[in-house]
Amino acid sequence: MAMVVGKVLSFRLGLNRRYPKELLVKLGERESDVAKLVGKEVVVEDSHGNKYVGKVLKPHGKSGVAVVRFRKDLPGHVIGLDVKVLD
Repeated sequence: MAMVVGKVLSFRLGLNRRYPKELLVKLGERESDVAKLVGKEVVVEDSHGNKYVGKVLKPHGKSGVAVVRFRKDLPGHVIGLDVKVLD
């Protein structure tokens, strides 16, 4: 199976807070594409060489966006970066 590449859209937001460990990531075209990736590991590498490892939690809506939770808080400059989903 080929490695899936996605794009970081934003942090997951609540009414009164943002969740610094959770990102919304575009991983496919439909909800069914993302449902197959639930539980997989995700890696984001920034321009400084830092790697952030997380896990796909669940689909977010019906347009191929997923909620991904990372092990530690993420900096704001990861928005817009590419994401790799590992097998």
